Amino acid sequence: MKLATWNIQGLGQYGKWTRLWRWIIRHELDLVAIQEHKKNDHAGMRIDTRDFHLCYNGIKNKYYGCLFIVRKDIPFQVLFDDSQGRFLILHLTLQAISYICINVYAPNSPMERVRTWENLLRAIHSCVRLQVWADARILLCGDFNMVDADMDCTTPASLISSQENSIWREVLGFLNCKDLWGYIGGHTIHYTFHSRSHRKAMSRLDRCYYSHTSLLNVVSTMWVDATVFLSDHNPLLVSLCRVEWNSCIPDKFHRIPLRVNLAWLQTSMFEASVEKLILRVLSLKASPCI
Repeated sequence: MKLATWNIQGLGQYGKWTRLWRWIIRHELDLVAIQEHKKNDHAGMRIDTRDFHLCYNGIKNKYYGCLFIVRKDIPFQVLFDDSQGRFLILHLTLQAISYICINVYAPNSPMERVRTWENLLRAIHSCVRLQVWADARILLCGDFNMVDADMDCTTPASLISSQENSIWREVLGFLNCKDLWGYIGGHTIHYTFHSRSHRKAMSRLDRCYYSHTSLLNVVSTMWVDATVFLSDHNPLLVSLCRVEWNSCIPDKFHRIPLRVNLAWLQTSMFEASVEKLILRVLSLKASPCI
């Protein structure tokens, strides 16, 4: 799966839709999670285009809202639509793998973020009872508007508080998700937000969390695209490549090998050993007793 998360800070400016579309096609993305789309349509509205489905929420005349852009040949369904436009939860299936995708646009205020995480946790608890949640891989991405260290701060409100950290860790623990910044990466830029007012102030506000990091191939990558200037945020792109277990089986074996204690045994060798053992037993039985 190839996906991206991006706070685009509004899609109403002339030419933004066109540039966004070209960018999606160029990177051959399967899924894009957009935050702060600033559209004034009804919450939960879905639109079909020639190549993609658009599913988004938000409150009329408000700046926040989450938007999913899903490739049209990927089946999906909405599991939860936050009435405040702070998060949107989808289930989709790609290459026979089930994914739960959570798009988050967190508030700037620490207290409002705490309420958002509490609402998100309640929504997750309500969705986890659904059959599609079983065995699904969880993707949690978006603009979280918080940082863990002073060195990443743009404003004091961005620094995570102890109360917020507690509920946030509960969310991650329940989803069993890990921050992909610490697992994969292919870009030297480690910041996603640049403040035009402060010029040099930057912070890692945009992230992507994943529940099955142990199944990722070494070629999985995540990078910040600093070549587009449609927002104060740079898009975060992720390519998730799962391990192909068939490639672990030596191709010269004519039969399925037997694995014992993390070691592969060739079937023909195993059969030969068994045959020798049987012959040995028969020879012992045939020998005269002394």
